[in-house]
Amino acid sequence: MTAPADTVFSEVFRALYPDVLRFVQRRADPDVAEDLAAEVFAIAWNRWADVPREIRPWLFGVARNVLAQDRRAHGRRHQLALRIGAERDVPQDAIAHATTRVDMHVAWTRLSEADREVLALVAWDGLTGREAAQVLGCTRAAFSVRLSRARRRLRHLLADVDTDLRSEPAPWPGRRPSPDVVEGTQP
Repeated sequence: MTAPADTVFSEVFRALYPDVLRFVQRRADPDVAEDLAAEVFAIAWNRWADVPREIRPWLFGVARNVLAQDRRAHGRRHQLALRIGAERDVPQDAIAHATTRVDMHVAWTRLSEADREVLALVAWDGLTGREAAQVLGCTRAAFSVRLSRARRRLRHLLADVDTDLRSEPAPWPGRRPSPDVVEGTQP
């Protein structure tokens, strides 16, 4: 006898919510991360009958779509605020903080968004190549090529970064990717 859908969903939620929340937190404004993660699970509940057996990568794919939708909505709100003149002046200390942050993220920010996403799926989210390929909607072979190229570009950018910058705190939000991400071994 199989467990009722709400029981299974509750178990999945308890087991995977922390992973989905971390995934979203690394990519979204911290003030909305919990709401976006909850939206991922609301979508999962509404589509429970269609959810594939390998749910973790599917949830990350849903999270990517929710984040993209949130970015578009944020962009529209920002454009509206600019049009009506609601934008306020940025304090000087915020500008200094932003400048410092940009300096620390040199290598990471020089990567394309696609390269950052490929590396993040493996390094931060702990997905296997097969799972990450599923999240991105491509074949395992295509993901391997993307990952290899992203690692090569990251190594090149890291070599170009001034040596004293590399001694600063991690240029990646949250933590440095593990050496195997840069060097090309699979976790």
